[in-house]
Amino acid sequence: MIKFCKHIILLAIVLMTNIGYAAPMMALLDDDHHSVNLGSVGSYYIDESARLTLSDIDSELLRKRFIPLKKDFQQFGLVKGNIWIRVDIAQRLPAGQSAALHIKAPRAQIVDVYTPNLLNNQIFAEMGDERPYTNRLIAYPDYIIPLPNNVPPVFTTYIKVNSRLPINLFMEVKTLSELTTDVQRDIYITGFLMGILLLLLASNVFFFVRTKHPMYLVYSALLVGIACLHFALHGLIYQWFPQWMGLQERIYNFSSLACAALITCFTRYYIDTKEYLPRVDQLLIVLIVTNSILAVIFALAPQELSIAFLSASTVSTLITLLIIAFYGVYLRIPYSNYYLVARLVLTTGHTLWILAAYGVLSIPFWHEWGLTTSIILEALVHFGGIITRHTPTSLHTGKHEDLRNLDVLTEIAARIKRQTAVIDHQYSLPDPHKDELMQAYKNLSNLADRITYIQNFRQINNSGNTTAINLQLLIDQATIDFYALDQSNAEIDMQYDTTVSWELLSNTLAIKHIYQIIMEEMRHQTDQVLNIKSTVESNERDGHKELKIEAYPIPSSVVMNSELYFGPRYLRDLVESLDGTAEILGEGRKRALTCTIPIHARQVELTELARLTQSGTIVPVILGHQESDLIERTSNFLHSRLLSLTHVDKVEDLHLLLGNRPNNCRFIIFLFEDQKNFGASDLASFVSNLRDNDACLLISNNVNMSQEYASALGFNGFIYSSQIETKLLFDMERIQRETSNIMLPRVKRRH
Repeated sequence: MIKFCKHIILLAIVLMTNIGYAAPMMALLDDDHHSVNLGSVGSYYIDESARLTLSDIDSELLRKRFIPLKKDFQQFGLVKGNIWIRVDIAQRLPAGQSAALHIKAPRAQIVDVYTPNLLNNQIFAEMGDERPYTNRLIAYPDYIIPLPNNVPPVFTTYIKVNSRLPINLFMEVKTLSELTTDVQRDIYITGFLMGILLLLLASNVFFFVRTKHPMYLVYSALLVGIACLHFALHGLIYQWFPQWMGLQERIYNFSSLACAALITCFTRYYIDTKEYLPRVDQLLIVLIVTNSILAVIFALAPQELSIAFLSASTVSTLITLLIIAFYGVYLRIPYSNYYLVARLVLTTGHTLWILAAYGVLSIPFWHEWGLTTSIILEALVHFGGIITRHTPTSLHTGKHEDLRNLDVLTEIAARIKRQTAVIDHQYSLPDPHKDELMQAYKNLSNLADRITYIQNFRQINNSGNTTAINLQLLIDQATIDFYALDQSNAEIDMQYDTTVSWELLSNTLAIKHIYQIIMEEMRHQTDQVLNIKSTVESNERDGHKELKIEAYPIPSSVVMNSELYFGPRYLRDLVESLDGTAEILGEGRKRALTCTIPIHARQVELTELARLTQSGTIVPVILGHQESDLIERTSNFLHSRLLSLTHVDKVEDLHLLLGNRPNNCRFIIFLFEDQKNFGASDLASFVSNLRDNDACLLISNNVNMSQEYASALGFNGFIYSSQIETKLLFDMERIQRETSNIMLPRVKRRH
């Protein structure tokens, strides 16, 4: 039985050997075979001394030492010396068809092709990155060598490859039609990848222009670096700049390490390590500097350091960033989840590409396209995070579904009865107080506004008023409206922190209503003052801006979960409808309400005139009755232009201002002619107190008033009511430019 098994095994070995020898060991091109991979028919020999010549290699002795390739994708890794590849080619193509040898090895320094046994049509091509580009038979990133038609049935071709970089070869003999198809496929893939990179670049540039945050500029530079890396990896740099020998390797080295530095720099901004991870931030700075220095060294002297050192630096950087990403998720740093996914994608893709480049894994497609694909996938993850942070989400839309279950109607009825009782009481008096009747009327109107807001909580953030208004002016208007409603003489202290330099672009009515509700519902019933502080916080990283309103101290009787709806609960729902938050924290006098509201706002620059009014060098003074529509319109317009104003009702108050002013102070006084003010006659009562550089402007809705008449009365300028928005600032700037020795025209001063 044992002897029988031995015979069976021996027979199997003989059959396998015969099959192996029966396999054609040549690249045969005919009607049925238009493309042959040399890995299946060729053999190789490594000359570690790099001294053997073509005649030595073609000798009988060395031909026996060639080893079959046996793989379509040749991965030799880092090789010291020359790699010689030998293949026999047989062409049996129909007349008119030609063939070519196609070698993909764009990073190799030396790629030589020889056909020693062809006498008349011998090929002698010495190519590579360290050879002139003109040596290439066809100007293309890959090495394409046309094969002659009039050749013996079988001829031998030798290919010599030498490189400081890992050697990876994909070699085929194919017809020109097959070659054209493969070239077009490579062009399409490159165009597709570069198109995505271009779109990502455009989006990052857009976000940089919109937010002015350097994170997007850094990532834009990274995308440009990846494009350069792709072009160098595929031999396009040498094709575009054929006169610069060795430029391709230098750009590849510089782009690899520069991209590692840029990814590290991007990390600092994306997860804000300076704020959340200060020690890690210092490590990232070290990585940025190290990779930047290595990028310069490898670009200037690529032959001085091993390419393995470059790869090790890049891999260690990516692994470090991956660890930081896990740590960021553990600490719940904002947007760290997106960053972790991006790091996993790039680290995995880059690791597979490195293993393929050094011959550990055989992944031809990933070796050719994997690095760029990994970067694009990573960029798409970051892009998703960017879109998320710039697209407000409605987190609270479901919180208003239970309003129908609240007993709001009873509370509304109680508030209406309170105001109707005030109205009934006033009408029962022989002489009703008009002011109290007006307050009751406005309270009823305010209650109607609240009901409207409750019905439209979901649409507030999308249908808010889009008229731009200065934030400080909006707060002032809300304060005025509150005092028009207040029936308890509450004291409110408004504290501003640079709100004058911000202009709201949306949801202006809703935010004004929020201020009014805070004053109405948080006010003290005693003589204690309610402080309201407003600040605008701008996050430069993602361009978001938030309005922070702090009200303190809050009475202990005011709680967020009050049984009554109109109050803190209504305020909270109103703030949350704008994707904001409202909470009461602290105890005693430190008990405070904090509202944080995302806003669409822009910062406006102060004009020279506005700076002078803010500093007190120029003091614009409005003299007249506060309930004048003309005065309110003028005041709102000047406030919207960030001018600081002083408003006095009586001439006696103006006398006090003029008598107590500093020496370098210059007054511009606005007088009004309407149904409630008679500015033309008021001028004479204080003109003797004016200095030579003071000025007076008359604003009137009287069609019979003229510029000449106003000048005759002693005014520096006259503005008709329809010209407030067009002429008022012009006249003020003209007065500002006047020198101090110019006296008011036609104003007679008494000393």
